[in-house]
Amino acid sequence: MWITIANHLWQSTLFVLLIGALCHLLRHDGAHVRYWLWWAASVKFLLPFSLLTALGARFADWAALAPVPELWSSTMTSVANPFTATEASWSIGAVVLAAWLAGTGLVLTNWIVRAAKLRRVVESATQDSAPLRAAGQWISVYRADARVEPGVIGILRTALLLPNGIEKRLTPAQLEAVLAHELCHIRRRDNLTAAVHMLVEAVFWFHPLVWWVGAKLIDERERACDEMVVQLGHDRETYAESILDVCEQFVASPLRCAAGISGSDLKRRITQIMRYQGMSKLNAKKRFLLSGTAIGALAIPLLAGFVMQNVATAQDPGAGSAEEYLPIVKVAPIYPPQAAAERLEGEVVLSYTITAEGSTDNIVVVESTSPVFEQPALDSAAKYKYRPRLIDGQPVAVDGVRVKIIFALEDDSDTSGE
Repeated sequence: MWITIANHLWQSTLFVLLIGALCHLLRHDGAHVRYWLWWAASVKFLLPFSLLTALGARFADWAALAPVPELWSSTMTSVANPFTATEASWSIGAVVLAAWLAGTGLVLTNWIVRAAKLRRVVESATQDSAPLRAAGQWISVYRADARVEPGVIGILRTALLLPNGIEKRLTPAQLEAVLAHELCHIRRRDNLTAAVHMLVEAVFWFHPLVWWVGAKLIDERERACDEMVVQLGHDRETYAESILDVCEQFVASPLRCAAGISGSDLKRRITQIMRYQGMSKLNAKKRFLLSGTAIGALAIPLLAGFVMQNVATAQDPGAGSAEEYLPIVKVAPIYPPQAAAERLEGEVVLSYTITAEGSTDNIVVVESTSPVFEQPALDSAAKYKYRPRLIDGQPVAVDGVRVKIIFALEDDSDTSGE
């Protein structure tokens, strides 16, 4: 598992660096293009290339059209005392996993606390009787007494949150420009895409590039909305002044998925707004570069899986045959204290399915000399691991596997079982 995770992390890191290079080449083009490139880099952390590679391998199997033998059930009987292997305490992998989950929990707790703070503001706000008509939809407007900046709330169903008295603090032209900015966020669904990246940050909190991508997303989304506002015909100087006035008089939203008008480097944003000369279309070379990158990101893992599967099939001397399952991990059952105190011995026969992943499923008791031994036997078998049965190189499930577990005491009264 850890090797798979490590591969995913370095592949995602390489993809982020590639996206960074592309964004540098497109630094003079529209911010909305760079925003979606950075968002693709973020989503890559949730979509490992191994999924595409596995899909390519499946395509290779379909193309081969090789007959697959029918799945058959087998049984085996294994007589053994309770296994001598004991449950591992805290392995390095378990410690790493615990630290990972703890970090994820802290990040999620932080987001939840911030969301609760914003929710309290929204709950105390009053809704305007008439919604706002924009971008072909009706948008609810809420008025809050808190000095929160104008922003968009909600992820799937969005609404505008405005502080009371904002009309007195901004000129009509400034207010119109601010509202245009927020409507751009709604049109672009920035709250939804920001929420996706917040999930990435929660899961991969330890990766510094994840936080770097998050900063780039905020920077480019605000710049993209700035460009759209100016392109709609709003005066650049008036718009720049409105941003400064809002930042001076109101408090920014605590959540990234509640897009406002502040964010990013204000000095840089104001400079870019004042220098903005209009959005130019990507030339043919840049469109070809973007298209090639998108196709390559999908095609290369698919092709790799297809080729590797064909090579493995060609080199596999057992292709067309079956390989039996083999036990890898068997955890010792816990000897019931009551049975040990009474010097009671016994045995339990279990039946279960070995899944294609090598774990056990559908575990049932077939025979038992005493009910006191059944639950320990079931708990032990649930932790067994096998190398799964292979048919033409593909793991398959095996039903009806049986094992007998004998609970026997040593002569020296050792209750752990042999």
